[in-house]
Amino acid sequence: MSHENTPDHHIPAADEPSVPELEDDATVAPRPEEEIADVLRAEPDLEDHRRHPEP
Repeated sequence: MSHENTPDHHIPAADEPSVPELEDDATVAPRPEEEIADVLRAEPDLEDHRRHPEP
């Protein structure tokens, strides 16, 4: 299936990036789980999470 003729198809100009940049929407408040995830990612998790066979 060719997408070349669809109305949404856009060929970037020479001065445009080939992948558009996403902009943060400043009008939308961050969800609480995003803030919690940011806090949890602040320090690297060095714990070994592989399952070890029981002896």
